[in-house]
Amino acid sequence: MRIYITIFLYLFLYSFLAVAEENEEIITLPDIEIQSSIGDRTKLTPGTTNYIGRDKMDKSRGVTLGDVLEEIPGVISEVDDGDTRKGNFGIRGSHSRRSRKISVYEDYNPVNFAPYTDPTTHYIPPEERVAGIEVIKGSGQLTHGPQTMHGIINFLNHRPPKQGAGKIITSFGESNIGPRQQYHIRYGRNFGKLGNWQGMFTRHDSRGHSRGDIVKFNDYFLNGDIDLSSNQKLAVTLNYNREDSEYAEGGLGANQYYEDPYMGNMRKFDDTFEMDLVRTSIAHSYYHSDSLKVDTNIYYNFVYRQRWSQSDNESAGLVSRESISCTTDGALVQLSSTNNAACGYKHSPRRYHTGGIETRFYKNAKFFGKENFLKYGAKFEFDKVERKMRRTGTDKKQTGNQLAEDDTEFGASNEDAEVYALAFYLEDDIQLNEKLTITPGLRSENYFFIHNDREKRDGNSNENDPLADNYTSYEYDEYVVLPGLGFTYIANDFNQIYGGIHMGMAPPSVGDAGYRQISNLKAQKSYNFELGVINSNFENNLGINFETAFFNTVEFDRPVKSSLRTSGTGSTLKNVGKTITTGIEFVADWDQSKYSKKQRNWFANINYSFTLPKLKTHQLGERNTSNDGSGVVVVDDVYENDIPFVSRHKGLLTVGYGVPDKWDVSTTFRYRGEYFSDIDNTKGLSLKGRWGQVDDHWVVNARANYTLDKWNNSKLYLSTSNLFDTVYISSVSAEGLKPGMGRSIMTGIEYNF
Repeated sequence: MRIYITIFLYLFLYSFLAVAEENEEIITLPDIEIQSSIGDRTKLTPGTTNYIGRDKMDKSRGVTLGDVLEEIPGVISEVDDGDTRKGNFGIRGSHSRRSRKISVYEDYNPVNFAPYTDPTTHYIPPEERVAGIEVIKGSGQLTHGPQTMHGIINFLNHRPPKQGAGKIITSFGESNIGPRQQYHIRYGRNFGKLGNWQGMFTRHDSRGHSRGDIVKFNDYFLNGDIDLSSNQKLAVTLNYNREDSEYAEGGLGANQYYEDPYMGNMRKFDDTFEMDLVRTSIAHSYYHSDSLKVDTNIYYNFVYRQRWSQSDNESAGLVSRESISCTTDGALVQLSSTNNAACGYKHSPRRYHTGGIETRFYKNAKFFGKENFLKYGAKFEFDKVERKMRRTGTDKKQTGNQLAEDDTEFGASNEDAEVYALAFYLEDDIQLNEKLTITPGLRSENYFFIHNDREKRDGNSNENDPLADNYTSYEYDEYVVLPGLGFTYIANDFNQIYGGIHMGMAPPSVGDAGYRQISNLKAQKSYNFELGVINSNFENNLGINFETAFFNTVEFDRPVKSSLRTSGTGSTLKNVGKTITTGIEFVADWDQSKYSKKQRNWFANINYSFTLPKLKTHQLGERNTSNDGSGVVVVDDVYENDIPFVSRHKGLLTVGYGVPDKWDVSTTFRYRGEYFSDIDNTKGLSLKGRWGQVDDHWVVNARANYTLDKWNNSKLYLSTSNLFDTVYISSVSAEGLKPGMGRSIMTGIEYNF
């Protein structure tokens, strides 16, 4: 480990020592986002890359960021809180629960709370301050990590303006549950030698997807761009986010969903989610010469979040919490006699620390008469997560010494994990000729993992009793080398072919494994292949361009929740061995204004993803024969069953009409196919709503935008999601099922000043 730290320190020091070198060459700083994962090299990034800019985001006018991401082929967003705060994103067959199997960034600062230990996402930046979204799915993700199997998402914030300017956004609306209100204000200007700075404030106060859920947060954001010299830039980010939401983690059972899908906790219970989040980063970009650029990013994130719950998903669905002195202990929430009198809480606090430093070099060189564009660097990261579980009384104070969910199930009490990780990567775009570029790459991941479990055994309230203590600790050191090879063939100005193969990985996660089970899981590894084509031959005369990509992912040791469920919220995870995900993505854009001389024109977008997700391991499945999990029946071999939580079909069609840069109206038809949520591919839903088959659904969205020329191009807009109020299941987990958002209507104004 020491040698890796030494090498990293050398690379880091070099990035700063190079600043001190005398350099007579005058360099014009390019106007790019140095927090971008793609930067100004989009065409040379091997594999599929997608970018949604602010103009396109405004045109599609999604009610949440989840609506925006759904427009990208192969990307899934499951909104289970009404505002995409929990960030359930999946890419090309990855499980979307809390985005744990992909790398999510904001200005290339990790959004996953603890990427190597508990990569959950309970935070996504507010939509109002996002300037664009980048998605990389192919071998180009090797220079990022640690999740490198399925893809990455990077949210880019608005950079400070070079001249004084600001914006006020006010949005008001109504969902089928209740009112939605969103406010955003920002202002930035140049401060001379201090650079360009910008402050933003965002507040959301919206009803969630079911009764009893209210999403409320205040977000404070400050960023600055400083030109240190003629060849150096500095970007500073400070962010504080405070959330105080009413959110029930527990989901409905099947009977409850069919009775009233939006019942939630019926506002009878005090289920809350509170979070304080601080994110900081300093990114330094040094242009040593026209052929060498050095980026160094230092970041630290702190999160303290806690959930208070008086309800949970038990034998038949959402009930008042058991075993904490409720007068209606275990009663279904929809019963008129159910209330929260004398109920205590399950309290689950989490604390996350994530800090790191990365130095990245961009070097242009010529070897053997060929142009080479190298990207290489190193990243050191420290992650720590502290997870606790306790029962309290109505005063929210701990009851005795017992730290457990209940007296009969697992004692998920008190654990912490930390990781010291060091990654190196090298990627070289070798331009063989004017048309063909090949990109070999290599990434090494070395991380040292420590896990401590300080459980108090169930049923032992006396901490002096030796049987009450069950302290365990273990550690391991893992080293993984991930090679890759991509290519880009630019046939002409209108046609491009790309492809690649790479090896990916994802460390085992505390969140995925459940309590005290992470030691039973292995790191996942995968072999990824893709081949794609981009065509714009018909753009000038027909306004059409399209992209098609074929992909195949062979994954090993994928942890999948079995269909065996206990009566608590825990579940058994297994490394199911080998899985194969094969698919094809297609996207086409049509814009009549590209060739028409008319003032008013039509435009359209269509994309479709087909995914064939298969378990390729011989393993007997399991079924419960009783609600309490005491009876188990072994069923057929799961070989050739579908991988859980992966839809075979996903499609979208948008049709619109308007005057470019003036006004437009459009409608989107969005489809997601059926999928299974257990390895046995159970038909129908279980009584608890925790596994089974989830039906397909269509959702129709619509919007209108109008630009006010005389008001600094300010905009009026109206946006509607789920226009026909379609009832569907958005997510299924060990906590039960959650319905999708009902009809939501938002209207507002973006005022520029």
